[in-house]
Amino acid sequence: MLVPSLSTDDRFEEIKRLLDSTVSEFQSLFESAGGFEDSRVGNGWNPETITPDIYFLQPTPLEELVKIAEVRKRSLFRHRVLSFIKPQEHEVRLLGKPSLKLVQFWLIKGFHECFYFRGNSYKIDLPEDVVAVEVEGKIRDLVGRETGDIQGITGLTRRLLGRRDWSGVKAFRLNEVTELAYMYKEGSFFVNSEGKEDLEAEAFFERELPLQKITSDQLTGQFPDAELVRSSIAKEDLVRRLHETIVKPPLAFSKILSNRFQVTTLAEYLMPVYSFAFEWHGQRKELSVHGFRGGFFQ
Repeated sequence: MLVPSLSTDDRFEEIKRLLDSTVSEFQSLFESAGGFEDSRVGNGWNPETITPDIYFLQPTPLEELVKIAEVRKRSLFRHRVLSFIKPQEHEVRLLGKPSLKLVQFWLIKGFHECFYFRGNSYKIDLPEDVVAVEVEGKIRDLVGRETGDIQGITGLTRRLLGRRDWSGVKAFRLNEVTELAYMYKEGSFFVNSEGKEDLEAEAFFERELPLQKITSDQLTGQFPDAELVRSSIAKEDLVRRLHETIVKPPLAFSKILSNRFQVTTLAEYLMPVYSFAFEWHGQRKELSVHGFRGGFFQ
């Protein structure tokens, strides 16, 4: 299956830039951040601007398909009860040229990526011999590793004076920590003309097939009489479904730095189906043949 990419962005360079930022740049990033709906990046937020790629499955030569249909034509008029009773081959005739229908399938792929800030606090374990900790010019309260009891400067004074009941102090806390966090999720699905996921058709199109990338005008020029069996779902609906699947806000955040929803692949696949009309003693019936495989449809 051909899988086009709608865009190649610099997201990895942006990740590297964020990780390499200085303290002042980090503060600037925090101040520039906003809410979940305020930091939208990517084409997924504006599906009407996305142009799908069109791929046409080139059919088997028509003369070969006519032979296949001729072999099956007698069975169209087989007796319902006495199935062995069917007309003679010369009695069934083909009415005109077969009509061509182009059946739509859709493939969509994309990802959601979010950089966000959140508050937190850390409990940092200490070696046995530590009796005081200074961080950024402040003496930090020490806490028991298991009990969590705070041992402030009073406890330190007692220890320095020879008290030995302070053996449980093993950690200190850093409060009001600001974290820059990252989340990423990707998704895809393949649907038929009814808008339903179709795993069988997806597996078929993943094979090595004679797919031709084509524009609507080129398709009309090659097959002016073809009927396009349009799907019941529009590209905007596909993007919306992908959004519902992968776009979720972080469980906890204070600000959103970047909220990227990117559709990387939006492809329309057109499968040819030929319809042959046959007549026998005034009865008219149609036979639909897969334009590539030559199989029959009910």
